[in-house]
Amino acid sequence: MNDTLLTTKDKSRDYRQIYYDGFIIIKPHFLEHYDEIAKELRMRDFTIIEAERKRLTLDEAKELYVMHKNKDFFDELIHYMSSDDSIGMAVLSPFSDRDTAIEAVNDIKDKYRKRYSTDSIHNVIHSSDSYDNVLREAAIYFHDLPLFSKNQ
Repeated sequence: MNDTLLTTKDKSRDYRQIYYDGFIIIKPHFLEHYDEIAKELRMRDFTIIEAERKRLTLDEAKELYVMHKNKDFFDELIHYMSSDDSIGMAVLSPFSDRDTAIEAVNDIKDKYRKRYSTDSIHNVIHSSDSYDNVLREAAIYFHDLPLFSKNQ
């Protein structure tokens, strides 16, 4: 895909504009499944545009899961997500429709959760459940890299 990575100038600073329509996190203690999940994505014609291994800060985890802040499991979830490294992936789907792209990523999430989850918190993989959350969550994970949707 020649047009997915573009270089532009912004106030004398080079950066890449990355076009994507899905966001995934392989959760702590499940990183050994990265190759398997990446292969599954490629088999379904997804392109992994950006992948980064990092340990989320507690504040990043709180921001990532803000929609759950009033739920009983929130504290356990954010402490778990900041307990060790995870891998975030911005992905580009083969679909022109955003909702279809989100559904396809969620199908992959469901497959690996069924296979490897140990409980509702330690459930292998996170994926954004809406296009707005794709943009919001990817910005939290890749805060130092400008990301733009192919549909913006």
